[in-house]
Amino acid sequence: MTASRSVRFKISMLLVIPLISLIALWGFAATITVGDSLSLLNVRTLYEEIGNPGDKLVRSLQREHLLAAEYLATGSTEARELLDDQRRITDDDRQLMRRSSQTNQAQNAMSLAMKARYDDVMAAVDGIDDLRQDVNARRIDLVTLNQRFSWLPTAMQALINSMTATNNLELYQQSRSLTMIGFSIDHMSREFALAAGLLVVANRWEEPERRLFVQLATKREFLFEQGMAELEPELRVPFEQLIVSDVYRRFQRMEARLAAGTPGADITYQAWRQAAVDLEKIAREALDSGGVALASRGEPAAMATFARAGVAGVVGLAAVVLSVFVSFRSAAAISRELAALRSAAQELAEVRLPRVVARLRRGEKVDVAVEAPPLEPPGTTGEVRDVAAAFSVVQHTAVDVAVDQARLRESIGEALRNLARRSQGLLQRQLKLLDAMQRQTEDTEALEDLFRLDHLTTRMRRHAEGLIVLSGGTPGRTYRNPVPVADTLQGAVAEVEDYQRVRVYPMPDVAVQGAVVTDLIHLFAELIENATAYSPPHTEVSIRGESVAKGFAVEVEDRGLGMGEAEIEAINRRLAAPPEFNLSDTDRLGLVVVGRLATRHGVRVELRPSPFGGTTAIVLIPADVLAPEPVLEGAGA
Repeated sequence: MTASRSVRFKISMLLVIPLISLIALWGFAATITVGDSLSLLNVRTLYEEIGNPGDKLVRSLQREHLLAAEYLATGSTEARELLDDQRRITDDDRQLMRRSSQTNQAQNAMSLAMKARYDDVMAAVDGIDDLRQDVNARRIDLVTLNQRFSWLPTAMQALINSMTATNNLELYQQSRSLTMIGFSIDHMSREFALAAGLLVVANRWEEPERRLFVQLATKREFLFEQGMAELEPELRVPFEQLIVSDVYRRFQRMEARLAAGTPGADITYQAWRQAAVDLEKIAREALDSGGVALASRGEPAAMATFARAGVAGVVGLAAVVLSVFVSFRSAAAISRELAALRSAAQELAEVRLPRVVARLRRGEKVDVAVEAPPLEPPGTTGEVRDVAAAFSVVQHTAVDVAVDQARLRESIGEALRNLARRSQGLLQRQLKLLDAMQRQTEDTEALEDLFRLDHLTTRMRRHAEGLIVLSGGTPGRTYRNPVPVADTLQGAVAEVEDYQRVRVYPMPDVAVQGAVVTDLIHLFAELIENATAYSPPHTEVSIRGESVAKGFAVEVEDRGLGMGEAEIEAINRRLAAPPEFNLSDTDRLGLVVVGRLATRHGVRVELRPSPFGGTTAIVLIPADVLAPEPVLEGAGA
């Protein structure tokens, strides 16, 4: 069976699904926008924590490269001492690079791609020690030395390129341009180291060294031109000043002659070394100024993106909140209207109609207009108002029908009572006539016939009184004085057809009030009649009584076939709460009469299985029905 769901739940589900989708889309858009903004802010963090320490380490390593080339060429103690001093500086910069790049701030700012490039950088940093051992043993040539000293700058350039990967195209282009120029300067430092290693001992080239020098010069010039081509005018100024400087022009002339393999006597080691120092200083200053200017651009761009994201996010969030508020407010309004309508319908079904029916059963007058007022419309929804109006009509019709049915039942009951009372009057007269005839008759056979006729008339009177009870009336017979319970039971036995089979055992001398004697006789007569009717003709129906804590208990036991547990339970329910008399239901009318009479005087009647296989009816007469003191003689009706 499908689980029942409330209207509020179903309306909420209709609203929640699209609202969740809307919130998810807003969150996705906000996450992307904020992520772009955070990536712009991360640029500055990455340059401060990784870029600047890495660049410083590269520069120290470039100077170490130059001194290592000189040491390989000369092998002098002075060259070794200068190299060791520079190595200590490089080690300090290497340790700074490790500390700053491994902070949480730096690690969190890197993407997965950046972390892969960072691992390459750190591998190149760790490889410096192996390179130094080869230099110390002088088992490496200048070409190989140049290649191995290029590992760290090359890995650092790839890391810087990944650091500038952002959705801001302008910032990305300018960063790549500066990176190309920086890589061009690195190639220039390689040229310085390669040429210095040769010029320190001789003013001539071997073919492998010259070929490498040409490659470095060509690539340096290409990278510089590519970087300058896309650089903005503001960032290009320091590099334009570098190009037109005397130091750069002197370097270009010396570079061209070295690449041609004809350096000449005027290009000495000292002249080349001085040109390298002067040019590298100017180039580094130009590169540093461009890097600072570019980094400062990232934060305003990030702030602007944050501002746009904030406005879009706030507006989107406001729209989402407004949608949620309006949707749930509308859903709540409809739910309240339907809940009010449901409450009104439940009140009609569970309170008003049962109350009207109860009043009608008590015989009270009911005003339909008062008991069935129209339902107030629970809201402004047209369909709900229409349903409320329909319920008002249903309510009025239901109450009107209930009143009509009560009137019909009352008229039927009145007719039955009138007929029963007429029959009762005739039967009373007949009993008096039979009593007189019995006194005057001396014929034994005639007297026996008159006695049987008297007994039959008594039973007919009981049935007439039962009809009065079923129709809501009370029998006219009353007793003025208390009557012993034993006499009451004997009176009941006298109204039973098969009275010869009934045995009333001795019991305590307890009496009942005269006002209830007639009803108790009728009650016990119905129970005894059932006991004799549903037990074999040769068996006895036993009646026993004894005083109990709550009054006086009487047991009427037969030895018939008995009844099932379900049937006994159903009859006990009807005895405890007798149903309204239904003309179409004539099964076990005697038990209905018993239930009515028991309810009238607070008597409790219950059926139980008998140990002999039949059924035992236990009747508990409450203490407030019993007479205060025993009565030895009863009074007649």
